[in-house]
Amino acid sequence: MENATRSNLTLENRINLSLTGVRKIRTTEPAQIVADLENCTIVITGSGLSVENLSVKEGILDLVGIVNSIRYVQSVTKKWSFKNIFR
Repeated sequence: MENATRSNLTLENRINLSLTGVRKIRTTEPAQIVADLENCTIVITGSGLSVENLSVKEGILDLVGIVNSIRYVQSVTKKWSFKNIFR
């Protein structure tokens, strides 16, 4: 875990959320924002969510809106191969 990127999450009054360690943004909708971190995916749901600041190079995501839930989902990466097709 020495080489793993750290992720920090700060939520203020359920309205301002700051997240570090972001590697990729999957979706940005007013009701849900999904982002990939180093070893997992984070799903943020709420209403009126909008991205205030995003720097994937620095790994920073700042958003505003009413946050109802924050859920971490373990990333599952399956390797695709021809062997799996003909099982």
